[in-house]
Amino acid sequence: MPLAAPDLAAAVADADLRMSRAVKRVAVVCGIGAIVAFVAGVLSAGTACAHDPRFTCSPRAESNPVVVVDVGKSWAFYGRLGSSQRDYYALSPTAPVSVPITLLIDERDAANPARPSLVVEDGRNRVVTRLDVRDGKRFDEPFSRVAYLSSVDRELPLAPGRYTVAVSMSGTEAQRYVLAIGRDERFSALEIPYVLGAIYRIHNRDF
Repeated sequence: MPLAAPDLAAAVADADLRMSRAVKRVAVVCGIGAIVAFVAGVLSAGTACAHDPRFTCSPRAESNPVVVVDVGKSWAFYGRLGSSQRDYYALSPTAPVSVPITLLIDERDAANPARPSLVVEDGRNRVVTRLDVRDGKRFDEPFSRVAYLSSVDRELPLAPGRYTVAVSMSGTEAQRYVLAIGRDERFSALEIPYVLGAIYRIHNRDF
């Protein structure tokens, strides 16, 4: 039997109400999922020292260096050093490879006169290259949307073997720095929450 007009209107209103509640439930679930993912990224970025982007947990002694496990991948290592401290990084390519390397500071830290420098040595303690940020050029990083002062970009033609990168800081004040190394930019889906949390931490200069 066809519904009367008032009954039909009531049925339509009830259906709309049910649909609205279902949409709201989906939105809430999605929103909670996004928040959980973001919070998980912030927390993991705040405690981890072995993800991309990496937080160096400065200072790092030569006996406990940051190991760059894949010299072909693009890494950004975030550290903070005082004048008497060092961060050491270890690279061990297994085949000949050309590795770009750059040293940077956040432009917001430019008022601090301390500046980082680095030395790359091979397994026989021979100097491969040196870099510093004394005459840094501005670089706008599109992924994190942070402006930096950058050293020159240097290509390291590395033969198989072990190499050490030692970062030190001039001046009397502690200063943050970024070591960019490697070429291939790639992330897995599982890394995305961490990367989002890392970007939040980088924007707040919380390292």
